[in-house]
Amino acid sequence: MSMLLRLLSFVLCIALLRGQGDTFFHQFGEPGTTGSFRAQFVRAGAGVYFLQSTDHWRTLAAKQAFLQAKPDQRVTGDYLMLAYHENDHALRLFLAAATAAFPVDPAIAPWQVRAEGSTVRFTLDAGNGLELEKVLRHDGKQRGFELELVLRNKNAQAAGSIDFVLGGPTLISPQEPGLFLSAAAGIVAAVEAEPQHVAPKAGVPQPLPIDGKTVLFAGTSNRFFGAFLWPRDDGARAALRSCEIDTVPLRDDPVSGTLANTTLRARYGITLPIPAPGAESKASFGLYLGPKSYQEFATLPEPERFTAIMDVDLNAPCCFSVTVPGGRPMAKLLLTLLGWFHGVVGNWGLAIMMLTILVRGLLAPLNFHMQKSMRAYSARMAVLKPKMDALKKQHGDDQRAYQQAMLQFQRENKVLPPLGGCLPMFAVMPVYLGLFTALRTAYDVRQQPFIAWIDDLSRPDGLFQLPFWPDQFNLLPILWLVLMLVQVMRQPLPTDPQQRQQMQIMRYMPLIFGVMLYSYAAALLVYMVTSMLWTFVESAVIKRILGPIDPNVAAMTPQTF
Repeated sequence: MSMLLRLLSFVLCIALLRGQGDTFFHQFGEPGTTGSFRAQFVRAGAGVYFLQSTDHWRTLAAKQAFLQAKPDQRVTGDYLMLAYHENDHALRLFLAAATAAFPVDPAIAPWQVRAEGSTVRFTLDAGNGLELEKVLRHDGKQRGFELELVLRNKNAQAAGSIDFVLGGPTLISPQEPGLFLSAAAGIVAAVEAEPQHVAPKAGVPQPLPIDGKTVLFAGTSNRFFGAFLWPRDDGARAALRSCEIDTVPLRDDPVSGTLANTTLRARYGITLPIPAPGAESKASFGLYLGPKSYQEFATLPEPERFTAIMDVDLNAPCCFSVTVPGGRPMAKLLLTLLGWFHGVVGNWGLAIMMLTILVRGLLAPLNFHMQKSMRAYSARMAVLKPKMDALKKQHGDDQRAYQQAMLQFQRENKVLPPLGGCLPMFAVMPVYLGLFTALRTAYDVRQQPFIAWIDDLSRPDGLFQLPFWPDQFNLLPILWLVLMLVQVMRQPLPTDPQQRQQMQIMRYMPLIFGVMLYSYAAALLVYMVTSMLWTFVESAVIKRILGPIDPNVAAMTPQTF
């Protein structure tokens, strides 16, 4: 129903714009080919009302329908809406301050337009001998455009420069189930420097430092796509002077499904010198509008230019955006391994399962050593138990004296638990957080099917719809929850009352995780279910080789899921 409302709202907006008579559509590249776009432009302000990526689709079903349909039967509404602007149209030029040198407001004035093939050219006469030209040339190989700004002096007797503000595209960011924290980012990346980035912050413009001479790119991104601008020539490097990130939209947008204050928009400060009569000032920028993916970046003319956005995305967010140490390199490594496995089997779901088996297999010797050490500790504790019981009886209800006596007893008899007991858990946590982070914004699993009902690994698996909350039945988190509960319930309760109470409480912790991860991407749940199945097999093998472990010691042994 929500998707139908969005389509109806979109159709209504298009109808209103058509009624104004100052808009036009243009197709850049053949639909279905890499880097092709469909845009609606507005002559007033020479802006972009919306931009569709015609090599991406809203759903996997829409993509399949496109591939099966004849060219004249394709539905343009099935293309992915990449950027949408209600009234604040993208790529408009604003005057940073009113100036007599350019008396016409380029953000609202009607521009002359000429659209031919892969180029759309806008021209605005200031009426005083100056002319402003904005040219958008499609560059499919770059997955975007060349944006050329020209200030031409036909016969004006003006001097100095004019400060403009260029409004960047606003990537839509529809609400998605299970996406913890915002995936939107504003970024400025420079040569040999850490990228500067910000997240949405309602009502607060966020300036980012930028140097046109060293900048690699500046712009914004959503979960899977980026909109980045960078200077292509010396004129652009000299012209680019600032970048400010705004949080938008101000209210919920029914057309794109973007909630208020959940996405970002860049505004670029650009200064063009007023040339001598008969001359012109020119600045040429590149504009990337495409996926965020190492594999996709590798196909571009400059593969390394945009990789900094991946560094930002792969900083593992935890506990209200606190960066987890080691999360980024682990996520990068996991994505690399995933890509390699996918190249072997051709299925991202199988690649995730293979990665899980590899990781758990590498940790198996460590886990076996830990289990062996804990059993040796258990045997020694069984020998010393009579003396420990005597200490407890001796001190009675004096807990402080009992604890001090136990510490002295443990030091004398060297019965402290093995230090390696927590190593498997600590080894798995960076992997889990790394995979959580990598799959959170992994374009590579977008609309990628796995098996049977799982047709998009970037979304919940959705076996069937429900007439009540949570709206659909997701099988994978339920399966993981059942497996984890079975594994926990199989562990015998310790005889020590305090440990027994703690263990009983811990048995129900999986329910909390089950609720938190119920609507998360199927890709992560494939990892978790596979890892849990490995745990079942590994536990059985270890028990067969080493025998059962004392319940009181088992309670101190972290479980690796």
